[in-house]
Amino acid sequence: MLSERRFLYLSAVVGLSATLPHDIAVARPDRPPVAAAAVVAPPEWVKFEDPNEHAFAMDVPKGWTARGGLIRLGYSDHRPMVDVTSPDGKINVRYGDAAIPIYFVPDNLHRAGDIYDLGAQARGTLAPYKGGAEFATAYGPARFKSVCSTLTARPISEPSPVPRLVLPPGELQPSQSSAGQAGYDCPGAAGPRVAYVSTETMSFGGFWLVPRVVSYVAPADQAALARAVMLHMTESYHELPAWVAQQKQYDDYAVEYQRRRQQARRVQIQQQVAQFETNMQAMQNQVNSFERGQAAQQKQVDGFLNVLNGITPTVDPYGNPHNVNTGPKANYWINGLGQTVNSTDRPSPDYVQLTPKQ
Repeated sequence: MLSERRFLYLSAVVGLSATLPHDIAVARPDRPPVAAAAVVAPPEWVKFEDPNEHAFAMDVPKGWTARGGLIRLGYSDHRPMVDVTSPDGKINVRYGDAAIPIYFVPDNLHRAGDIYDLGAQARGTLAPYKGGAEFATAYGPARFKSVCSTLTARPISEPSPVPRLVLPPGELQPSQSSAGQAGYDCPGAAGPRVAYVSTETMSFGGFWLVPRVVSYVAPADQAALARAVMLHMTESYHELPAWVAQQKQYDDYAVEYQRRRQQARRVQIQQQVAQFETNMQAMQNQVNSFERGQAAQQKQVDGFLNVLNGITPTVDPYGNPHNVNTGPKANYWINGLGQTVNSTDRPSPDYVQLTPKQ
């Protein structure tokens, strides 16, 4: 996201030496600010400040649950992520995603899908460059799989409301960049909802980044509210000066660290690097813990709603999920027409047994 786009000294890795800026201006192409837009907006906002490094602050809706912060995986690899949920649990808005890495372009020595480990500097993934629309389409199913039982693409006729990023003059400019969006119908335990994601990607030759990814899931009649929250969070995001100064020191450390690392002369800084890499692993665990917590909460909510609504989630012998009405008999069966039966014994030879999910 914004704060990680000022970055890599990678001359020893991808044949270039560059760093992206700390401060990235926000383009607002011929439209009024979000506050003046004709959308439903929450009546009040409160400030959310990164609890990990006090790296950034942004506005979030008052009374909503806000979680997240800056996840640091290296001197030059830090990823902001803020997740907010409405009091009734039906709207979820996410700014950033700590699971999205830096991407390096594959070559004869490095294959797509491999991990590109730069030690204490950064950790990336090898993948061909994807434009904004292609990335949004690939990201959507991963983002919403835990809350949507199925995803059906919704056509989007209007342009993305999320402003593009503009790098300041004099800074390294991307060789190509693009933005895209994707929308979905999202049935699930919380009822029918719509899901939306907007992404922007930038290529810098040997590596590429996703400097902006924002998304929401909400009931259709509250999509305007979810969009207003998403845009206000995006435009209110700003880095804090003390952290910016600290990060510039980290950038300097990264140059020296990578030089010594590439030249195999790490003895003088071995103790410092070992400690930093330990800290990076702790941050990696934070990312995993965040996702596990999200999944556990969703599972708990799903289980409660299933009991409340008399639904038993099952899978057929081929691994396909089926939600069936809870019945008094021991077993559930389905035939080739999709008809289900709650019965202790198989109703007829054309029925196969469904297995309840744990």
